[in-house]
Amino acid sequence: MRQRLRPLRARAMARRPGGEDPFVLSPRALRIGGWVAAALLIGVIALAVRLLGGDGDGTVVDPSPSGSSGFVATEVSFGTAIDPTTGEVADDARSGRFADGDTFAYSVSPSGTVPSEVYVEVRQAGIAEPEQEPVTGQRLPNPDVVAFSVPAANLLADFGPGEYEMLIYADPADEPIATGTFELVGATASPTSSP
Repeated sequence: MRQRLRPLRARAMARRPGGEDPFVLSPRALRIGGWVAAALLIGVIALAVRLLGGDGDGTVVDPSPSGSSGFVATEVSFGTAIDPTTGEVADDARSGRFADGDTFAYSVSPSGTVPSEVYVEVRQAGIAEPEQEPVTGQRLPNPDVVAFSVPAANLLADFGPGEYEMLIYADPADEPIATGTFELVGATASPTSSP
């Protein structure tokens, strides 16, 4: 009964001289080699995913929660002038209140890849319906920073006096990359006092 349970292959009782395998690995060496092979395989797979992108089309999938732009949601800076060196609202021209005759400037400090165009939504404070919907993309004058300036008179004509919230999107289907509030005032109010 005992012989039936043994493997069917023949066992050599004697070996030829020089017929031994010169490269014999111990069980420990085999185990270590297996771990090294597994680590290399994981590294190759990670490299392939990085090179091909998560979608297989060559673009890298953005892991950030802010959408496809890589921007981290931040605050919009408002003021009356753009600094020509930085391309952002000048520190000495910061303001959140604008009247007819002022320049209305805003910027968003880069905190990721700057999109080639942005979508701007404007809402009056306390009103859910937007005054301006983010339907038309605006090309950036300076590709290194999100910044624009327009006469405040244009905004007063379009929106009227009041407090407003601005939301800036890289893609209107995603979350905003920046938000901020500003105030438009009539001709009798002080134009550029800080908020």
